Amino acid sequence: MKDSGKISATLVCAALVVLLLGACSGSSGSSTTGSTVDSSTPPPSTPSAPDQPDAPIFNGTPTATLACNWRVANGTPEADTPPGALRWGYLDLAAGYYQVILSPSFPLGTRFQFDGQYPAARNFSYQLYNGGSQELAELPDYEVVPDSGSQSPFNGVNSVNTSIPSGGHYTVYLEYNAKPAKPAANTIYLDPSQITTLNQVVLVYRVYNAFNGITVAEHGGVPLPTAYEVTAQGLETLASIDNTLLCDAGIGARDTERRTFSAGSDILNSQPQRPGAIPAQPVPAPPAFILRDSTGDMVLMRVRAPSFATQPGVGPDPQMRHWSLCENAMLSAETYSCIEDTDATLDSGGFFNVVIAVASKRPANATAQYGFNWLAYGTTDVGFPIFRHMLPSPDFTQSAFSVPAGAAPQSTMGDYFPVTTYCSNAVFAAHTQAGDTPAQVFAGCQAGQ
Repeated sequence: MKDSGKISATLVCAALVVLLLGACSGSSGSSTTGSTVDSSTPPPSTPSAPDQPDAPIFNGTPTATLACNWRVANGTPEADTPPGALRWGYLDLAAGYYQVILSPSFPLGTRFQFDGQYPAARNFSYQLYNGGSQELAELPDYEVVPDSGSQSPFNGVNSVNTSIPSGGHYTVYLEYNAKPAKPAANTIYLDPSQITTLNQVVLVYRVYNAFNGITVAEHGGVPLPTAYEVTAQGLETLASIDNTLLCDAGIGARDTERRTFSAGSDILNSQPQRPGAIPAQPVPAPPAFILRDSTGDMVLMRVRAPSFATQPGVGPDPQMRHWSLCENAMLSAETYSCIEDTDATLDSGGFFNVVIAVASKRPANATAQYGFNWLAYGTTDVGFPIFRHMLPSPDFTQSAFSVPAGAAPQSTMGDYFPVTTYCSNAVFAAHTQAGDTPAQVFAGCQAGQ
């Protein structure tokens, strides 16, 4: 997006986003302030659910024994990745995404074993996909039972026991069989009939919010799980049967496609004539809001911040494990910037107040001193900010997960539902320089004076 542009927003559906270990849930909603929502036509492109993997592109049908050991997914950085490299998939920049890809043609009864260690991180999980689009099963960290002699820090849905050190061992299985009435612990079941024609089995491993300065590239300070095929002769590492040329070609083709699309979009939208005005339109899923080039210099977002695991002074039952706000390109799915819960500035009432703007329109007072965070809009024609609620406490009844299907989210979520308004730099500067609170600044922007 050109830096001289103005921004508007339409908030749609139940919340900005609803995520539980990559699974989405939400309901329809309405716009908040200022925009006319045209529901008669679909948006330019309906995004897929956030955090989903990119399916590899294979030329022809892969072999019946296709096996791809761990590869990074969606631009997850590695040790040699240059700073600022593209990432995509409407994801969280504080998370790493890794995938194992397998043929659905392995015989029934085939088992794969994953020997892992609990990471020094806020949460981790395994998800099983039909290609890159349909989630079939998941195994969240709090259901991963430790090996004998080890302990898990993840023994609550919404909490992490930081007194238990990371590095304890566990064993997870992927079994080609229908899920039984009484599934075995630590076992993900795959019915091969669930995999559609030409798709592959994709097992995704996610690690969110590593602790103590550990980078995303270090996947929580522990190695990636060692993957094996369980055979009659014993364990055979997936690395030893990896179809390297085929796997690298298929995954590389998808990555090249994504990088080219994102880079091309960035170049196109940085030109002076871009972006043009985009009509404000709702998207059915995931819940999110769309930003377009008109109406204001910036968008303000205001929401009561849920408490989160590891937050000082919160205690053993935080409202959720993790929350974040990330700005994305709606069409290319590139993720530009994120604010994690640990980096959020809260006002005296516990509210999170954010300015979303291009760099040249960033107000000088959009700083923690004045009670605001700034989220970079990026270089996109249509912005797509996503606000994640992850792993809420069963006792927290105002999360996005508590909204009944088809209900107005505000009635359930109250102040935990984000509200937005447009604002000019002149109005924002006048109120912040006068010493107004973030709530007063928001009200002034809503009033346009």
